[in-house]
Amino acid sequence: MVSNGDEGAGADGSTVDDGIVDRWTALDRGWQALALGLGIVAAHLVGQAL
Repeated sequence: MVSNGDEGAGADGSTVDDGIVDRWTALDRGWQALALGLGIVAAHLVGQAL
């Protein structure tokens, strides 16, 4: 489901549209796995460079 930004405030007073969270949950599982894997590889490379 993709947010169109008209949800308003949530029950706890926070905004429902959190931007990155909505984008992440809108991705299907394959793209989530790819993004997570690339993030882990990038973190590993940064760790090795230090």
